[in-house]
Amino acid sequence: MTQNPDSTRGKLLISNSSVIQDFFHKTVILMVDHDDDGAFGLVINKPTDQTMESLIKNLPESAYSNKQVFSGGPVDSMFVSIIHNGKQTEDPGVEIVPGIYMARSFDTMLEVLSSDQIQFRVLQGYAGWSSGQLESEFERLSWVVSDQVDESIIFREDESEVVWREALRNKGGIYKYFVDHTKDPSLN
Repeated sequence: MTQNPDSTRGKLLISNSSVIQDFFHKTVILMVDHDDDGAFGLVINKPTDQTMESLIKNLPESAYSNKQVFSGGPVDSMFVSIIHNGKQTEDPGVEIVPGIYMARSFDTMLEVLSSDQIQFRVLQGYAGWSSGQLESEFERLSWVVSDQVDESIIFREDESEVVWREALRNKGGIYKYFVDHTKDPSLN
């Protein structure tokens, strides 16, 4: 039996695609918070058809105006956030893991967009679980938890499944084996 973590804050949840066949099929979620009251995370590998300029009103014209927005999860489409690695910004937001932040401030977003040194991803919506709900999903083996959180996964500009496979590969062990040696790593 797999040991479930007390908290997934600052970790990645990688869907076990043989179990999950809904919105979360082949997803990677950066977990922002997880305690006795519930859990909150941002899906990092589900692009939408929206661009930043179509989603965000009054966004000044920039090189990033047509950058694709990602679906952060199925909850609250009015929730827009940015994850970034701009520690030098005036108010970077909540530090999820060392060097990676989540912000909801329009001013922080403008500051991030004005720099060509900061990696970022804009997300609409989030993934949320009520108290005990995520733990129940762990019991059903819906998720793989990974401590391997770094910019090469968070900001990767690849197809959704490529990011999912890379997250499993970075997890290592049997997960890396299945990604590298089977056509269908959902057999994990």
